[in-house]
Amino acid sequence: MGRIAEAVFDLSHSEEKMGARIYAPEQDQGSEDWSCTFEIDAPISVRRTIFGVSSMQALVLGLKTMAAYLYGSEAYQNGEFGLHGAVGSDLSIPAPSEFLDVAPFPF
Repeated sequence: MGRIAEAVFDLSHSEEKMGARIYAPEQDQGSEDWSCTFEIDAPISVRRTIFGVSSMQALVLGLKTMAAYLYGSEAYQNGEFGLHGAVGSDLSIPAPSEFLDVAPFPF
């Protein structure tokens, strides 16, 4: 499982960083389904595997789910992380339409 993209966010309460990574889709053994895994470091602390009927669908659903975890987190809503010192603002990751009231642009 190879990492294909990563974003590193500044934390408002620490000099440490929070990483979010997504890995290349993989075809499940003995199946036509594909899976895509992402992980987000603390304070969100999540690792999920998302499934799709193609590698493209698995990747898109993985990105959307990761964005939902980021923008929907209590940490984001409390302004605890962001990019380049701008906490609680644009993460440069499109958000699912459900988060347009808090995120800058849709997926």
